[in-house]
Amino acid sequence: MTGSVAAFLHLDDSIEIRHESITSEELVYVIEAASSSARCPSCNSLSHRAHSRYIRTIKDLPIVDRSVSFHIRLHKWFCDEPSCPKKIFTERLSWADPYKRKTVRLENTLTELALSTNCLAAEKACKALHIQVSHDTLLRLVKRIEVTGKTPSPFCRNR
Repeated sequence: MTGSVAAFLHLDDSIEIRHESITSEELVYVIEAASSSARCPSCNSLSHRAHSRYIRTIKDLPIVDRSVSFHIRLHKWFCDEPSCPKKIFTERLSWADPYKRKTVRLENTLTELALSTNCLAAEKACKALHIQVSHDTLLRLVKRIEVTGKTPSPFCRNR
């Protein structure tokens, strides 16, 4: 069962679901990384020496009118490469960016929603979808987008 849930939630192969809590409003999964090594994000060297563990909480897209959150127990690793500036690094997840508290797919959905309407209307839509987010957060997501190539607007004169 946990393997099918992990596949449904698009989790990494090294992630094991330890516990799940289902209420009328929320699905909470307590999961753990079962990897025995990790690659340093700076120098890409493989590390087998664990430093410690920490817990990270990440929100995901809602499922059947219930918000979803993961409490993940991840490793911190020593980087043994002498030339590497990082001595300790944290395990990376393919579905959640470093330092973020939302999954990549939730952030992409929120960004698309904020771009399709104004942030206040998007906040109301998110509330109806059981996603807790403020209009300020939606605005930050929009501002984070890098615009490549300037196309002149048909409504403005070229100055």
